[in-house]
Amino acid sequence: MEKHTEKRGDYNVSYYTVAIDQHMRNIALDFAKRIILSDNQYSRLLPIEVRNSKDVSIQHKIEIQRTFMGKLGEMAFLKLLQEKNKEVNIDGMFEVFEGQGNVDSFDFQTSTGFYVDVKTGFRNIHKRLLINVDQFDNIPKDFYVAVKVDALDTDSRLKLVDWDDISTAKIIGYADYSYIKKNASVYDFGEGQARWLYYEKLMGIDRLLSMF
Repeated sequence: MEKHTEKRGDYNVSYYTVAIDQHMRNIALDFAKRIILSDNQYSRLLPIEVRNSKDVSIQHKIEIQRTFMGKLGEMAFLKLLQEKNKEVNIDGMFEVFEGQGNVDSFDFQTSTGFYVDVKTGFRNIHKRLLINVDQFDNIPKDFYVAVKVDALDTDSRLKLVDWDDISTAKIIGYADYSYIKKNASVYDFGEGQARWLYYEKLMGIDRLLSMF
């Protein structure tokens, strides 16, 4: 874990980087494969090139990548919490819930009972915290954390990255539900309507860490 400071608007804001090792990558990838290859997760919208392709293996690879990156981002945030000596309940973190509509309702819970969702960026062009509109409206969380892993593109057309090259994750910051609802724009980036905020608009993560 390393702590850094950067300028965001008029403020100097702290963020953290944590190391991602092969063991973490293996766990996240195994989780993603167990979900996607069993057709046990709701299929999200795919890039148009993938939707128009009859190659099911490519569709599965995109879905595995998304689930893998999401779980890796959660694990990176968990690692930060643990290195900060925070007690966190991770029951169900790697459980595959039966049925496409039966998923975990939140990623983490603070000691004061607030729900926290982790959103992971993984491509160089990812510069925003993105929250699917349906998720935001129907399964709202109290706080949304942005994590960015340092993956490299292998096929920008299909939005694929090198899964094995990831070595660090940046815990960028967070925003609360009311701020997002008031200030976030809504746009379809090709995979459905999403509320979004630039990473540079997020609050420093230390304030949220103090709630655990």
